[in-house]
Amino acid sequence: MRCSESALVEPLAGTAPLARWWWLIEVPGAWGLDAVADCRIPAVRALTSDDRRRVILVRRPGRHPAKDDRGPLRVWIAGAMPGDPPARVAVAEPEDLASWPDAGPPHAHPDPLAPVLAVCTNSARDMCCGIDGRALVTALGAAGVDGVWECSHLGGHRFAPTALHVPTGLVYGRLTEAVARRLLHTGPDEHSVSWLRGRSALEAPAQAAEIALLLQGIHPDPRSAQVEVADDEAVVTFAGDTSMHLRRTTGPSRSVSCGRDGEASRPWMPV
Repeated sequence: MRCSESALVEPLAGTAPLARWWWLIEVPGAWGLDAVADCRIPAVRALTSDDRRRVILVRRPGRHPAKDDRGPLRVWIAGAMPGDPPARVAVAEPEDLASWPDAGPPHAHPDPLAPVLAVCTNSARDMCCGIDGRALVTALGAAGVDGVWECSHLGGHRFAPTALHVPTGLVYGRLTEAVARRLLHTGPDEHSVSWLRGRSALEAPAQAAEIALLLQGIHPDPRSAQVEVADDEAVVTFAGDTSMHLRRTTGPSRSVSCGRDGEASRPWMPV
């Protein structure tokens, strides 16, 4: 059984990787098990990811040969909070990357042709992304849909197809072609909330709380989120005294990736 099949019992909410800013670096050609750490470009290989900045590789769908490793790189920088600038692009020499702040360089500028939906197809990392992610990208390409790019490991391949909505920092899982099309054409709305894993700028309880409120038709301001955690209990408060009490529960066993033994899920659930 593939991990995406065993994890169907696990709720999506609260499972997005943490990242305040995303760097999407265009690197065509094949990717390895750890696409960034194994990248053939030394300056990219030296980059690390943390809760402030997460680095992923992107490429256009289809077959594209690897470019000259010594040439300039296109890098898109996207935030994960309302009010952040739209996705900006910078063309840089590889050695410049190490000196950039988390929010990107000052010379980056908005790019109307930036990726809109980055779908994980990193098959060397997990077969589910290679199978389900690639199938979604292929279906969207056959339909002539623009704005979808392939990306390296996002985290959570058990939720494949998983994708980053670049303008917002929202991460989705178990995407269908219909939901992906809607995200590409009209952006996140009430119809896509059920596929939402979370906003990457928020920690897991706040991700789950925002989703629970959105499902109720309430739109909290994620910039105001305050989280209080005590053991397996959490209270998330947003501006306007909107709050949500959650409990971390023990769910059924599932595999976090293909080939690994099953383990219990620990989702944050509204009380």
